[in-house]
Amino acid sequence: MSKHVLNRTKCYLVGNIENSNAPGSWRNQIKKDLKKTGIIFFDPLKKPFMDSVDEDKEHIARLVKLRSTGKFKELSKIMKKIRVEDLSLVDRSDFIIGLVSAKTASWGSAEEVFWANRMKKPIFLVIAEGRRGCPFWIFGTLPENQIYDSIEDVIKDIKALDSGKKKLDMGRWKIFRKEYR
Repeated sequence: MSKHVLNRTKCYLVGNIENSNAPGSWRNQIKKDLKKTGIIFFDPLKKPFMDSVDEDKEHIARLVKLRSTGKFKELSKIMKKIRVEDLSLVDRSDFIIGLVSAKTASWGSAEEVFWANRMKKPIFLVIAEGRRGCPFWIFGTLPENQIYDSIEDVIKDIKALDSGKKKLDMGRWKIFRKEYR
């Protein structure tokens, strides 16, 4: 059995920031629990680009203020840059892990998931309300085995893939050979 099949692959962590009380908590859990895999995580809260702004509480408060005071031109300029960066991270990832709520609109997360799906990337999408609460549209969009009840289920599956206990679906996984990672 292969060990660390996913070493040095890249994973983008999709999930709403604007309407979340703790957007970093589940992301930190994923990074901690999967640290031994050697996966490189792209976190939208701490973007890897040299000129990015971290989307922390102060930054979100600034965006809220711009919107509430009608400074839409400035808000649009900032958000267009964030959108380009986030979709670029989806492009550069080998797979994505997402956490979304069926009850909370998350336009960026939806676009990122659908963007990754169009590129046939592996998607590990956790629905906060569980699979039984998953919007019908997502069942019509993603393979049903890419929809999860919990972060723990995703972590378990990724560990099984990384160890070789679970086989990669090469119709979705397009991983470079180790010497190219």
